[in-house]
Amino acid sequence: MGLTPTFSSGFQPQSDLAVIVACDANYLPYAATPALAMAAQPGREYDVLIGGPEPAGMPAALSAAGIGHVAARDEALLDALPLDARRSLATYMELFLGNSLRGHYRRILVIDADILYERGDPARLMRADMLGQAVAAVRDNRQWRTPGRKVAEFRKLGEPAHPYFNAGVVMIDTEDFATQDLPARAAAFARDHLAGLGRDQALMNGILKGSWAEISPLWNWQFTSASMHLSAMADPCLIHFIGTRKPWLASSQGIVPMRMRAAFGEVLAEHFPGMPPVPNAHGRSWPTTSALRATLFRQWRAAGAMTRYLNRFADAYTLVDPRA
Repeated sequence: MGLTPTFSSGFQPQSDLAVIVACDANYLPYAATPALAMAAQPGREYDVLIGGPEPAGMPAALSAAGIGHVAARDEALLDALPLDARRSLATYMELFLGNSLRGHYRRILVIDADILYERGDPARLMRADMLGQAVAAVRDNRQWRTPGRKVAEFRKLGEPAHPYFNAGVVMIDTEDFATQDLPARAAAFARDHLAGLGRDQALMNGILKGSWAEISPLWNWQFTSASMHLSAMADPCLIHFIGTRKPWLASSQGIVPMRMRAAFGEVLAEHFPGMPPVPNAHGRSWPTTSALRATLFRQWRAAGAMTRYLNRFADAYTLVDPRA
């Protein structure tokens, strides 16, 4: 396939902007939830696709909603990846897509499948000033309250602390991605440093070292015990379930709100009836007393740092320099 992307039969780009939910075939039923929600937005000015390393057929309901599939992979990067990373090529889709969609899309927003879309205009975000950077993303939650923290990857590399982003939502300017030589830099870094360090997130942060544009956390609200209750007031656009307790699993009950579990449950029940249903999708579950106290304490303790972090952004569509 090389650097030529393969679009699903009948799909033609309608915009120079695209939101792409990255996943392999196993995660397609869950990726359908954010894809269908974003495709349903009236008057949307962006394409919606599922992106994976191999061509895949699209369920009729997704095709009917105007959602396409794009397959892409970068053989030069594949050759540089540690062997164990080949077990999950979909992890590297933002890199594959950034390199292959030049000439097809001006900007792309690549998101993980374990994300819920609640509001906001992705086209407005993708038209924002990226401050001359090829990549824009949301800071990883490890640096939300302590922006100067040196993450483990930079410690292992012997690097000073740098701003560090979460790779669950990545915006790419495809022209700048190519002209700033990021594909070749990624391959060189993967070959020399990635083994034992991590995967796509470690790779992208390792080559950029803080040279990226910072998006408001409303576009990658990492749902943890330190952020779950504030989410009701923050009204995030994209909620990212970064832990093991995904909304479609029984372990999310009492942690993930009912409406979020129901959103995945309804899509699975309607469009993927062969998949295991979301347990008690429309049932309210309460946290244990000790769990509730622990999460409230964490958020009380971090209140000052969190409000300082949130106040860095004038609105949901203005990007900032993470080093400022």
